[in-house]
Amino acid sequence: MNQTISAMSRDNEREWYDTPYAGVRFSWLSEHTEPGRAAVLRFECGGRLPVHYHPGWEQIFILEGQFQINDQIFSRHDFVFLSAGTRHSVEALTAGSYLTLAEKEGVDIG
Repeated sequence: MNQTISAMSRDNEREWYDTPYAGVRFSWLSEHTEPGRAAVLRFECGGRLPVHYHPGWEQIFILEGQFQINDQIFSRHDFVFLSAGTRHSVEALTAGSYLTLAEKEGVDIG
């Protein structure tokens, strides 16, 4: 079986981008795939994403650190599934990072 890899991201070549929120940066893993996207988010301790929601589900896998998502605390290797339209905020209780997979492109703040 010899199939072509259609998307690839190597750690040493990854570009990091600032968000509008202090202490939060991200790197696309699959920005131009349909219908969703994948990214890694890095947080400094205290970094926070305000209440927001996505038009499709979102899956979060904690790579390192400790995060409060709404009223629950999650740590390294915890997994979170958020149904479409679930309003949530994220706060880094320690420095850390997580992988996020979104079913559909887009996010609404508020």
